[in-house]
Amino acid sequence: MRVLFVGDAISGKLILEEIDKVGTLVALAIPDRDLKSLINTEIPTIHINRINEISVVDQLKSLKVDLLVNFNSNIIFSKDLLSCLTIGGINFHPGLLPYYAGSNVHQWTMLNNERWSGVTIHVIDDKVDAGPVLSVSKTEILISDTGLTLFIKLIQRGSQLITQLLPKIAEEGFTFSKPQELSNQTFFLKNKTIKRQINFNQSVSSVHRFIQALNYRPTISPLGHSFIDAPLSPIEPIRVAVSETALASNAVPGEILKIDKKYIRIACKDRSIDIKKFWFENKPFEAIDGAAVTGMRVGQIV
Repeated sequence: MRVLFVGDAISGKLILEEIDKVGTLVALAIPDRDLKSLINTEIPTIHINRINEISVVDQLKSLKVDLLVNFNSNIIFSKDLLSCLTIGGINFHPGLLPYYAGSNVHQWTMLNNERWSGVTIHVIDDKVDAGPVLSVSKTEILISDTGLTLFIKLIQRGSQLITQLLPKIAEEGFTFSKPQELSNQTFFLKNKTIKRQINFNQSVSSVHRFIQALNYRPTISPLGHSFIDAPLSPIEPIRVAVSETALASNAVPGEILKIDKKYIRIACKDRSIDIKKFWFENKPFEAIDGAAVTGMRVGQIV
């Protein structure tokens, strides 16, 4: 089985090793950042953004590629490219299809307060995230999960699934795939946005999940970062916990109830949330320091 690997060669190391066991890696289409990690420089390497160019497709035809493996890339493949594959292409998707198709779905799963996320490996066809399913693995979203930590878990699980699938595909092709029920599909566009200012006038569990879903620090969140509209400047909470202390009956959602060295406590609709660390001016701040630089005081409504 002759394989073209497209995408993240660093996180896909296990996949590349398995390709060498069950077939031959005939070409790589990867971003520049991955080039330095390559040991075998004799394999034809294509810049990932050129993958659909006619000259590249002609090159792939000459290599007689059987299988394309797309891992952690958002490339949409041309019909010309897909038609030159003997078996076809497979894609890693960080969500449960057909319910969470499209972009940034691991974050939308969290924002929708779902209990489970997961990984789907599916056949690539002419519609995005709509091809027959080869394998699915569910992952419970933990209270400690952030958007970033969940994505890392999904990447790791996706690598494992593809590694397990390759020997079966080499023997059976896609004969074991199952079509999606596309009437159940929800598609999240890449440019779909969300209001990122934290609304404390909701349950504390919803506030907690909202902050966690948009937390990608120290990197950049695909959907942007949550923030408190503090008096002097917006500021992003990055370490939070649901308070174990009962909420006073006269507390107002968004009211700052307490500030000390350990946390800032802010009232939500049913309970309060403790903010233990912030991100401000591209670095982490302890709670009390974040409050000081943004002008937050006990009794204020944010």
